[in-house]
Formats: sequence, structure tokens, C-alpha cells
Amino acid sequence: MAGVKSEKSSLSIRLRENLKAYILIAPAIFLLSVFIIYPIFYLFHSSLFDGSLLSKKRNFIGLENFRFLFSEYADFRLVLTNTIVYSIGLVSVLVLVSTLFALWVNGKIQKRLNSLTLAAAFTPHIISLVSVSMVFLWLMDPQIGAINSVIRFFGFRPFPFLGSSKTALASLMMMMVWKSFGYYSLLILAALQGVPRDIYEAAELDDTPRIKTFFRITLPMISPTLFFIVIVATIGAFQVFETINLMTQGGPVNSTNTLVFLIYSDAFKYLKLGLASAEGVVLFLFVAILTALYFVFLGKKVHYR
Repeated sequence: MAGVKSEKSSLSIRLRENLKAYILIAPAIFLLSVFIIYPIFYLFHSSLFDGSLLSKKRNFIGLENFRFLFSEYADFRLVLTNTIVYSIGLVSVLVLVSTLFALWVNGKIQKRLNSLTLAAAFTPHIISLVSVSMVFLWLMDPQIGAINSVIRFFGFRPFPFLGSSKTALASLMMMMVWKSFGYYSLLILAALQGVPRDIYEAAELDDTPRIKTFFRITLPMISPTLFFIVIVATIGAFQVFETINLMTQGGPVNSTNTLVFLIYSDAFKYLKLGLASAEGVVLFLFVAILTALYFVFLGKKVHYR
């Protein structure tokens, strides 16, 4: 009898502990459900209907919106290509520049100079993206821009920057690299400073070349941070909107039109709620699949200590 009573008391204790845990996480689950899970299901639901934001009447059309996107909507394929090129290009350059900058700062001896350098590099990250876009819109102006004024001073032809379909997307990438690399460099620098010094000392005793030390020791040790940066930067790149809206409006000739800006245009300019929802579903699935591929292929190469 005593054993049965002890089992019942331990079971009731576990139930009370579980109940407390569920009560504690209930507010977070509620907010997650209201602001994330429900909107996702509503997005999928809206993509199956045709209708306008100004009308409550909507007709069920199944997958017609998706068929229209991939078979008849010529701009959608161009926009999807722009988004992929922008995301891959931005993330690749951002990771490379951030890593090189962090390695350079980490190799400097003077700590005071390191602090000033990091502060200068990190400052653009805390500046409003609207302000940065306005400044670069003036810097890259083909007529009165500061950069082209310097180019003209040295006798060269002005560079088109945002005025040409061949250079506009790359110009936006350059601006975002300038704004973001300081933040990611700080993360990589923290990872570099967390690498145990005795590993490098052992490599020096073996006369290991620096390039080999980087690829065999440094890179594997900071790979979790690099993996995190790739995931976060990719998701952020696919969600680019402010710079497009403020600087190019998707032009010239749709060369900078991205998926989020297209969703905004179709939903709030042309009031095509069903079509915009279908585009949102495509964006959601694309980012989800790409993130899963990152975990499958890159996750195996991440070295966790």
C-alpha cells in the first residue's frame, strides 16, 4: 500500500509540474498562434480564392492563382529570378566581407584601435534603413550624386548605378553590404576570440602554414556562427522591401523588382488579394525549402564543440 501511495504522489507531483510548465508557456504559445501560425494558414487559405481587398465576396478557384503565376504572369518569373540573384549575391558577399574584416580586426594588436574600428563598422547597422536609402539615393544619382561628381572630376564617364537595369540590383547589394557587414563582423569576431589559444599554439609548434591553419582550425571552429549568419542573412535578403520601395520602385524595367515588393504591389496597389496571397505562399515555401536544404547540406559541415 505504501508503494502504491508513493507512486500516486509522485505521479501527482509530475502532473502539477507539467501543469505549471504549460501555464508558463501558454502566453508565448498564444502569441505564436495568433501572430504566426494563424496568419500562415490564412495566407494558404486566401491563395485559393479570387477577390479584392475592397470586397468581402471571394470565389473559390483552387490552384488557379498558382497556375497563373507560373504560366501566364511573365513578370513573376523575372521577379523570382531577381530575388534569387539578389539573395545569393548579397549573402555571399556579406559573409566574405564580414569574415575578412573580422579576421583583420582580430589580428590587430591595439585594442583601443580595434574598438574604434568596430564602432565605425557597426554604426551603419543601427542607422534607419530609410535614412541609409535616402543618402545612397543621393550618392548614386547620375546627375548630382557625390560619387559621380568625383568620377567626373577625374575625367571619367558617370557610372549609372540605379539608372541602368544592368547595375541597379548590384548597387542595392553594395548598399546593403555596407549597412550590414559591421553587425555580422562583430558576431564572427566573437567566435574568433572564442577559439582556444592552445590549438593555435600547437599548430605553430608544428610549423603549420597560416592558410592551412585557417581552413583546418579557424574555419571549423567558427562554422556554427557562419552557419547562423547564412541562415539569417538569407531570410532577410528574401524579405527586402524598404530599399526597393524607396530607391527604385522595382525599376528600371523591373530589374530590381523582388518578390516582397511584387506582393505589396499586387495586394495594395492593384488590390488582387488572392494573387498576392499565392505569391506569399511561394515566398514562404521557397524560404522554408532553402532553409531546410541549408540544414541538410551545410549543417553536416558545421563543427560543434
